[in-house]
Amino acid sequence: MNVVKFSLILGVGLLSFLFVLSLYVVWTRIVGLDPTLAQRCADFSRPVQGVLAVVFGVALGTATQAAPSVESGVAGIVLLAASTFAALMLFELVQQRQHTTI
Repeated sequence: MNVVKFSLILGVGLLSFLFVLSLYVVWTRIVGLDPTLAQRCADFSRPVQGVLAVVFGVALGTATQAAPSVESGVAGIVLLAASTFAALMLFELVQQRQHTTI
């Protein structure tokens, strides 16, 4: 195991996660949407939040180990972060549309 590669890609992954999370909340507020997914996740109990954190941490650590090089690992993490942000925005737009049609 290459500790430097693991640390670098894991650090980029954590920064990407924090960036997407804050961009998601800020952008939903700018556009005028309620961050419903964030509110649902905040309503989870502590054990459920802990289990989710462990599952996503293990998935990120496994993906970090599977990256053949630092460049491809960073590119994969950035692509995953961008895709996650796009999926979150689409989810919130669909939620808003369903809420207005009800």
